[in-house]
Amino acid sequence: MYLLHGKNITCGYDNVDILSECTVGVKKGKIASIVGPNGAGKSTAMKSIFGLLKIKIGEIILDNEDITNLLPQERVLKGMGYVPQNNNIFPTLSVQENLEMGAFIQNEDFSDILYYVYDLFPVLKEKRNQQAGELSGGQRQQVA
Repeated sequence: MYLLHGKNITCGYDNVDILSECTVGVKKGKIASIVGPNGAGKSTAMKSIFGLLKIKIGEIILDNEDITNLLPQERVLKGMGYVPQNNNIFPTLSVQENLEMGAFIQNEDFSDILYYVYDLFPVLKEKRNQQAGELSGGQRQQVA
């Protein structure tokens, strides 16, 4: 049983299909990777799963619910997140402010989550008041 399942996805840009009948899945409690050479369709697959790219054929199932036609912001409310490879932080905001932006849908106190992130990435705690745009590429990815 998959927590997230993209079934038989066909999508692309304009009239060019990048993916044709592509199926990907992530089981609950597991980590999955999409690996391939440049131009293989990895980013296209992720954009289609997150709703940033309309699929022509196929469906996206999240926790047994068909989310194929949900907008990206509706998918966020269901617990999904998308971190692009580039332009994935707010460079003029501090590290702390960026992390707080990631919790904008939380209705409750998220300080425990923030401490958890700082435990995972101690360098971010040290640089929490620094502008995120001044971080190294790897540190930016940690913030994202």
